[in-house]
Amino acid sequence: MEYLGHDLTPEGIQPTDRTVTAVKEFPTPTDEAAVRRFVALAGYYRKFMPGFGTKLAPLTKMLRKSAEWEWGAAQEEAFLWAKTRLSMKPVLIYPDYNLPFKLTTDASKVGLGAVLSQDQGRGDQPVAYASKINSTTVANYNISELECLAVVWAVRLFRPHLYGRRFTIVTDHIALKWLMTATEPAGRLHRWALTLQEYDFAIEYRPGRENRVADALSRSPGVVEREEQRDSGAGNGEVAVSRAEADPGPDKDTEHPILVAAVQQLEDGNDPVQKMAVYAQDENAVDALVREGLEETTVRRVEAAELGIVQFTNADIQREQQKSAMVRKLKEMGSYRDQRVYQKADGLLYAQVAENEERVVLPVVFWALAFKEAHDSIWSGHLRGPQTYARVAQLYWWPRMREAVHDWVAACQDCGSRKAKPKVAVPPLRSVQTGDVCDRWAIDVAGPLPRTIHGNRYVIAAVEYTTRYAVAEAVPEHTAKAIAKFLMDRVVLVYGPMR
Repeated sequence: MEYLGHDLTPEGIQPTDRTVTAVKEFPTPTDEAAVRRFVALAGYYRKFMPGFGTKLAPLTKMLRKSAEWEWGAAQEEAFLWAKTRLSMKPVLIYPDYNLPFKLTTDASKVGLGAVLSQDQGRGDQPVAYASKINSTTVANYNISELECLAVVWAVRLFRPHLYGRRFTIVTDHIALKWLMTATEPAGRLHRWALTLQEYDFAIEYRPGRENRVADALSRSPGVVEREEQRDSGAGNGEVAVSRAEADPGPDKDTEHPILVAAVQQLEDGNDPVQKMAVYAQDENAVDALVREGLEETTVRRVEAAELGIVQFTNADIQREQQKSAMVRKLKEMGSYRDQRVYQKADGLLYAQVAENEERVVLPVVFWALAFKEAHDSIWSGHLRGPQTYARVAQLYWWPRMREAVHDWVAACQDCGSRKAKPKVAVPPLRSVQTGDVCDRWAIDVAGPLPRTIHGNRYVIAAVEYTTRYAVAEAVPEHTAKAIAKFLMDRVVLVYGPMR
């Protein structure tokens, strides 16, 4: 049977022959309008094509307002992939709601991917594929947050199939197990954990080398190289999670992989900004490195408190300055805006912040520790941004330091909990006592509306609470006099006064 461009067969659902032919014979686009038509045609059948969002990213990005027309190898590859994939007439099985579902997810910097599958006696078979391209904001998430986001997005997408039923989430990242067993997740991780609590599922950890289905959904070869942090020692395992509680299981002491990586970076002295290849000899290059440093600083808030490092020597700073891409770029430039940057005989790089005043250029790896001492420590008093900036600026300098201080103070949980506004007491809802007929009336005014031939622009309506009997009248003005006249003439003099 054919229904809305799909063939419904005993084996499952698949695209119609007419649709497959239309896609196979679609000519190579020569302008944006043709690309838009093809993406719309192929997108109608995206549930049949694993990795649709990431595979067609070169085409969909051409539809953005700021995009310029370009048809190259990437666009041609995406175009041919969609035609080839749909011409295979893939089949999706019908869901059996008496059997459990399996949701496999994966994420990369390019996009998110998921496949809803079910074992109906012939092994896992797909019920639907799903994928999407990440926005520029989401692409900046670290890999653990992306993996968690993929699960939340997929669960919401397949909610009609999953809500109220026990199902299994297959992921190749151990972070999701940490999310569901963490005692105090912060920010969006907390919101995501709350979202997942209304579902009844088990988490099955499958290493990336075995989780090839979802990997293909989220990755786009040649577009981006994914940065991963895998817990290779976790092995295959399953953690049971219900709507209201989570059992930590044998891995309850496993640390969050983001925290482990950040601590190792601090201990080993590896400056993460070295990964960025910035060669432009201008201030924008330094700003790009600083932005990367700001992201790293937010990750290190917890680590700075747990490492036990409360101070660092000039030798430590000198060692890290030699490793920092940001510091090397400043040294090459010799200045940054109004500040002159130079190296002294002691081997440290300094910035001249004022006449006869200089400050040590602090590498990214020590920013979190400096903030901890100037703001988070017991004797610092959790002061506001300007005061914290003044403390840090007494000893150190780096580009856009004021912005970094502001972000650190704004993200401080202790400050946020003390400055939270008191909850407004909302009285509980209760039913309205209507009494006898005509004891209570509700009144409202609608308008302004188009003026009638009689000059009326408003409608006054009154509804009796008990009988729901309504009285209405059109009036030219919305004034107290008009409403009082309506109540007297159309309500009180007709049905009697209210009590």
